[in-house]
Amino acid sequence: MKNYMQSLLKNEKVIMSTLQYFYSKADVTPKESVPLAGYANRSGTSKEVHRPLSSRCLVLRRDEITVCLIVNDFMEVPPEIVQEIRNEISRQTGVNYDGIIITSIHTHSAPLLEYSAGEATKRYIQFAIGRITENAVETILKRNLFDAGEIKIGRGRCEIGANRKLIIPEKGPAYRISDPQRIRDEEVIILQILDENGAHPVTLFNYACHPVTLGFNSLFVSPDFPGKAREIVETAFGGNAIFLNGAAANINPLTEKHTDPKKADEYGEKLGNAVVRTVLQKVTSEIDLNYLTKKIEVPYRDQNIILDFIKNEVKRKSRQITEFYHWEADLRRWADKITALLECGNMQNFFRFENTALKLGPAPFFFTQGELFVEYQLALKKQFPAYPLFCVGYTHGEGAYIPTAKNFAKNGYETDQAYIYQGLPSPFTKDIEEIYMRESVNLIKNVLELRKG
Repeated sequence: MKNYMQSLLKNEKVIMSTLQYFYSKADVTPKESVPLAGYANRSGTSKEVHRPLSSRCLVLRRDEITVCLIVNDFMEVPPEIVQEIRNEISRQTGVNYDGIIITSIHTHSAPLLEYSAGEATKRYIQFAIGRITENAVETILKRNLFDAGEIKIGRGRCEIGANRKLIIPEKGPAYRISDPQRIRDEEVIILQILDENGAHPVTLFNYACHPVTLGFNSLFVSPDFPGKAREIVETAFGGNAIFLNGAAANINPLTEKHTDPKKADEYGEKLGNAVVRTVLQKVTSEIDLNYLTKKIEVPYRDQNIILDFIKNEVKRKSRQITEFYHWEADLRRWADKITALLECGNMQNFFRFENTALKLGPAPFFFTQGELFVEYQLALKKQFPAYPLFCVGYTHGEGAYIPTAKNFAKNGYETDQAYIYQGLPSPFTKDIEEIYMRESVNLIKNVLELRKG
């Protein structure tokens, strides 16, 4: 297939000197009851479907460059599953592996994508892989349906998100609250692609907030608030709406942990209306397309991971006050996993994050693996004030929290507990902020300086 596609491109003898685009959507709603992702305190499997889950694919072409952006209504996806999908799409279409960008909206009301979660989950994972791959391949290969694209860009505001903080009482379990007085990013960035007649629009909108209006007591399958937001946008503009979640690691809805999906719709309506009422300006300059990918290595805090370290870590952490009902059992599972990594020689003393910078006309997109604290998003925007920068997390497969150096002094969930659930041997070094900002800024600068493609 790859040779066929290369031959087809060569024989066309037509250089696509303007942006070409096409999009599609596939349903990935589970047909069986399955465990849901995102909450250590959740028990039971899914019961009802609030809104269907989807895989949304946008393919962009200009000259010899093709980008395939896939946005799934999942919480997070193991990197090996993402790699499998990217490899298969590349094999069947000839699109460069690095040009296939797969991200998630991070809803906590989607299936848990771990093969160990049971037979129903195994069946669902294979179903989802097939649907996502098939949809993307069909979208890429429908060359005769691609439109020449124009771009509109706008910046709006929405206030459904708030910074979250951990409360540790003298008695009882810890808990988190949303605090609107702390740092957050209220900006919504919108980029709309449409043909010369103003038809077939695809509207990308970027906002940083955890889709957790539905809490751990909810067993609804749902895209949470992004589902209603997309519906509002599609009703107003037509076409397809794509929500891109931002640096939402420490940003939750103003109110959360609901069991009534009407609350998710209420927040989604606010976000969707923020997009619709934003004035979009047409881009009159030439629309170029380029991308670069870079892997950033971040060291763990603890470099000497041995059996005694694992035992001592379990003992130390068992004394911590947490919000999790089964913390000690979770620690034992972590110890077993890290011990197995150590014994089979697969232990590394760093985590490798895969990031992609995309330039679409005047707009840079920064796609990062992992969960960035919102401070990074704000700092990156300050580095590139002349550009409408899209900061997109949850890309290239499950990563880890990326806190700022200041947050490490608090020893909270994201800095000293989450790694237990992410199966990492240790928290990161507090130098992560310096490393990550330096490498991320350079990556964005480099893609902005590339020749037009």
